[in-house]
Amino acid sequence: MDWNFLAQSIIAMLVITAPPDPVKVLLFNSIIDRNGTPRFAGALRVATIVFLVLGGSALVGSELLELLGIDLDAFTVVGGVIVAGMGFEMLYGGSTPKPQGQKAAVEGPTEDSGLLMPLAIPLIAGPGAIATAIAISTSNADDGPTSALIGAGAVALVTFVAFQFLGGVLAKASPGTAALLLRIGGMVLATIGVQMLMGGLKRFWAA
Repeated sequence: MDWNFLAQSIIAMLVITAPPDPVKVLLFNSIIDRNGTPRFAGALRVATIVFLVLGGSALVGSELLELLGIDLDAFTVVGGVIVAGMGFEMLYGGSTPKPQGQKAAVEGPTEDSGLLMPLAIPLIAGPGAIATAIAISTSNADDGPTSALIGAGAVALVTFVAFQFLGGVLAKASPGTAALLLRIGGMVLATIGVQMLMGGLKRFWAA
């Protein structure tokens, strides 16, 4: 095992995903509050989804994308639209929006509402993270796949710890402070989404 390559892989995966980002933690808090999902269960669910997506990308990502004819830049554009839309609704509504297509509130939200999309995908395991996992896996024939899988595991672990413990700290803020932070987070989230959208369009048309 090339330990230097492994360390670089883990750092690269953590930097591109940034699980402890306060915006993501605030979004997670709002989602579990709205859904009534226990913090531990919600954090574990997101971490598991992130590991499966990044680990799967490391093992078969490039072959699967080629088979389906999916362009990562086009995936980035779609992800940008989703993230920007959620951000604008948080900014103007002061709360996390319900996923499109969800039925009336009388039936209640499902436990995965918002945890799968947009939190796990594409905010954490987004196009950049998927591309990074694929690049790590294919750049070293001997240690690449293993390093990418360990990197995905590290991201999942940090995601769980951040949402379970840092999220618990932020959850203690007063309602007024939480609403203000959520609106600020919505503005940041909308900005990230627009950047993803514009960057994906730029690279797509350049190609």
